[in-house]
Amino acid sequence: MTDEPGSPLRIFSETEIRHFLAREVQRCTRYQDFLSVCLIRATYAGAPVPEVDRAVTSRIAEMLRSTDIVGAIGPDIAVLLVHTPDTDAGMIADRIRDRIQGDTVEVPPAGRTHVTLTVGLASFPTDATSDGGLLAHAETQLQAAPRD
Repeated sequence: MTDEPGSPLRIFSETEIRHFLAREVQRCTRYQDFLSVCLIRATYAGAPVPEVDRAVTSRIAEMLRSTDIVGAIGPDIAVLLVHTPDTDAGMIADRIRDRIQGDTVEVPPAGRTHVTLTVGLASFPTDATSDGGLLAHAETQLQAAPRD
């Protein structure tokens, strides 16, 4: 799914992700394009470990196109799938979940553990037409998603 193998990954801060989301919503409004937002929550045994969260976020970014935007919003991983309608976003979210949950990660000091991902999706213009509306819808979907 990545456009250029070996291209550097960029994981954006919450401020940057929110800025990109606002810009993408403006672009989609102007050009009548699609945008999907995924909020992903990674859980695993033990207390949160920043290195594990970064590794999961990087792994997700590696699976996506170079035009997609990955970062953090609060404790969650945020993914902006540009030019992506809701049906395609659902397939991408399933693929991410399947690939990440199929692996184990190192969680010091406990050793290797499985990561469980919970995903909330929102799509422009189907679910909302503002950045705040998209985030609220994705958060609602994230909270309502079944836990594995």
